[in-house]
Amino acid sequence: MQQRTAKYLERTDKVYKPSQTLEFNREGELLLYSCDNIKNSTVYLKYPFIMYDSMIPLANYIFFINPLGWSWQLTTAIFYLSNAFLWMPHVLYWKHLEKKIHKLYLLRGGKYVRIWTQNPMGDRFYSWAHICEFNLLTEDYEDFAEPVEDEKFLNKTGQLKYELQVQLDNYVDHAVMVQDEIIYFMKEGTVHQPEVFE
Repeated sequence: MQQRTAKYLERTDKVYKPSQTLEFNREGELLLYSCDNIKNSTVYLKYPFIMYDSMIPLANYIFFINPLGWSWQLTTAIFYLSNAFLWMPHVLYWKHLEKKIHKLYLLRGGKYVRIWTQNPMGDRFYSWAHICEFNLLTEDYEDFAEPVEDEKFLNKTGQLKYELQVQLDNYVDHAVMVQDEIIYFMKEGTVHQPEVFE
């Protein structure tokens, strides 16, 4: 209990002064980041997944026409294995698109955020997370950024330099608690950031 309390208690001397007027919505939330993740992602013709999808008609042709005269055992194995597994990488890529943040809201009080995600069908899902549970990853996605203040992920205009990845200690994905989940901030998104004064 004491370790958990120490994690969520933060001592800081930073004063946050907004560079513009902050407007909260009706729920008392402040928009920090927004991006149409599906509009800015390749959904259907994404390479190399489309290559696997194109092998399914070829496997059907080999099974039904058999132009090379292979044995029925080989053509049957090719037919069933391709139709059973070659579509899976593309579906997993579609599932991965749900991990890209559509909108990120800071709740009043500044300790919790609401994360909106969107799938390729246009369905939107949301989850809440504490800001202490965010662990920023480095630009090469190999390790945690330590210290976080030295990681420069914004350019001079305030936009992201690269697709930012963060690991959440506790993330509710479709009503299921997931430990150490990676979520993504797309480079094409819009960042709304207050100025920080020491």
